[in-house]
Amino acid sequence: MAEFIYSSKTMITILIKDWQWNDVIAINKFTSLSINDEVNKGWTMKLSFSTDERMRTHQIYKWYRITVFFAESLWKYTTLFDWFISSVLVKSLKVEIEAENWLTYLQNRMLRLKTSFVNAEIKYVVSEVFTALNNIKALPITLWLNDCTTHITKDFDIWTSFFDVLKFCWESNNNLIVRVNQATKQLEVSENTWTILDWVWEYDIKFTLWANIVDWEWKDTIDDFYSVILTENWIVQNTAFNNQFNLLFEKYVKEWAENTPDWKAIPSISVSRDTDWWNFYVGDRKQIRLITEYEWLPMSYLWLIQNRKIDINQNGVKATIKVSEKYKSDKNILDVVLTNLRK
Repeated sequence: MAEFIYSSKTMITILIKDWQWNDVIAINKFTSLSINDEVNKGWTMKLSFSTDERMRTHQIYKWYRITVFFAESLWKYTTLFDWFISSVLVKSLKVEIEAENWLTYLQNRMLRLKTSFVNAEIKYVVSEVFTALNNIKALPITLWLNDCTTHITKDFDIWTSFFDVLKFCWESNNNLIVRVNQATKQLEVSENTWTILDWVWEYDIKFTLWANIVDWEWKDTIDDFYSVILTENWIVQNTAFNNQFNLLFEKYVKEWAENTPDWKAIPSISVSRDTDWWNFYVGDRKQIRLITEYEWLPMSYLWLIQNRKIDINQNGVKATIKVSEKYKSDKNILDVVLTNLRK
């Protein structure tokens, strides 16, 4: 089983601490590191390294803190990820660790009282729930960017998780982004959770050799689309769509969003990044310019970095970034992790 360690130019250090912030193990040498991170969802980090003497004297427990640092130089480093360990597998020759995003922890923090909001701004709802839970037991993250003025009316039953409160908020405003800033451990609930990154990523059909965008796609489909929401308490319609096409796509859900899905296709592209993949987080914005052969498909936007997949092994670093004009998930906010948790 081959292992490797990066040069000082591309050094990755993984630091594991207990909950008293005592150092347990620092890992510079590992077999593989894989991370898949996406806005409005929690994903796992997988790490594999050879067992050694340290593992015989320093046990790694689930729920320990794990932080991944990338050092551009001896004096400049970036916190790539700061999660908690969800799984430790010790084998005869190696150790495998998985770590969860902080958003998954919010599924385990629940309201102790039934809480009702009438025509309340989302920023007020999030602040009230955060404060109530924080007063019971301090959350390991702080609430920072919280400025959504969309109004909602909702009764949250006792034992409703913070996770599900955020889910309902996103369903009420499809432009809302929920993320935990990896560097600052701050929860952001906003339409404006971004740093606008420098420079432009470009694809030119006539000069593909020099492009730093390797692929792009534009998919128009009726999958998971509906123009009428039927619930026990209300009906929500996409009147513009219904009138234009003279069709109804109905869906019944006991409690659902306050608006219907966007029925216009959203372009997305995959960007191969081998030079600056550590300088941003999902939820940031990047200027994208695509020069294609389709005159009806102009693509020059300040796009959302929606997903980042990083794989590090003996072959080096492979980082692929998915960006789109605006956020659109195949599933509702946090549903992938929520499904896994409930299993």
